[in-house]
Amino acid sequence: MSNINNHEVDMNNKQIKDLYSIEAVQELSHEAAATISGGNLKFSDKKGGKGARRNFRPGLGIRTFGSSFNNRASWYEVTGKRDWIVYTGVNFTGQLRRLKAGTKGNLTGPFNNNIASASLVPG
Repeated sequence: MSNINNHEVDMNNKQIKDLYSIEAVQELSHEAAATISGGNLKFSDKKGGKGARRNFRPGLGIRTFGSSFNNRASWYEVTGKRDWIVYTGVNFTGQLRRLKAGTKGNLTGPFNNNIASASLVPG
């Protein structure tokens, strides 16, 4: 027999009255969630990571970085256990480069100041 009634679930209206009252449900920080789901992709607009930074978390993929940072990445860092693919074009087009998990460095060649979209490599 289920112990669902012990967790304040009303089977008549099928709603949970207080999600956080259920044992083992907790709110994760963005960093903890990113680590569990694959990691973050961090960019800086200056070499060595010394400029303005943008952090991207896993999702369906980043089709465009938006006008405030678009195409200005000169440095990257990949945290977590999964790789990312970055593209020179929006919507995952153009030239691509795989950024390995746990690495960081300056972007070179056609990728320096020219990253327009990114996606997490399926794990």
